[in-house]
Amino acid sequence: MIDNKEKNISSLSLASLNLKKTNEIIEKEILPNNEFTENDFLNAWKKFCEIEKDNGNNNILSLLNMNNPSIKDNVVFINTVNKMNFKEVNAYKNKIQAFISKELNNYSVSVEVKLSKDKNKKSYIDNKEKLDIISKSNTSVALLIDEFKLRI
Repeated sequence: MIDNKEKNISSLSLASLNLKKTNEIIEKEILPNNEFTENDFLNAWKKFCEIEKDNGNNNILSLLNMNNPSIKDNVVFINTVNKMNFKEVNAYKNKIQAFISKELNNYSVSVEVKLSKDKNKKSYIDNKEKLDIISKSNTSVALLIDEFKLRI
């Protein structure tokens, strides 16, 4: 039920912003923040993935299964391997956060999606680079390239 004080406040005023902030603070204080273990989190994560699988959301499921999530100080970290995956998982993070919070009965849990900068990631090389590598490792190939003036 909305009291008269809330009815008379314009939605574009500073008072409305203060009222919204106050309501958010009250909601955060009311919501439970139970303790949980990493194992509890992993079980909740597996349950979320199972539900997504049952719902046929195979695309997001494969993205979530690419890397194991980690949790530190109630923040779930999900690593992604490229910008496209980052965008897709980031768009899904509120659903993930809501589910994990509910499962763990801890509403201070948040989700952060990160773009991995993997230094061990295989890079693809073009044909010219392949030829350079082969010619450096095999002098006969290098002589053949020079003799016939071969180019890519």
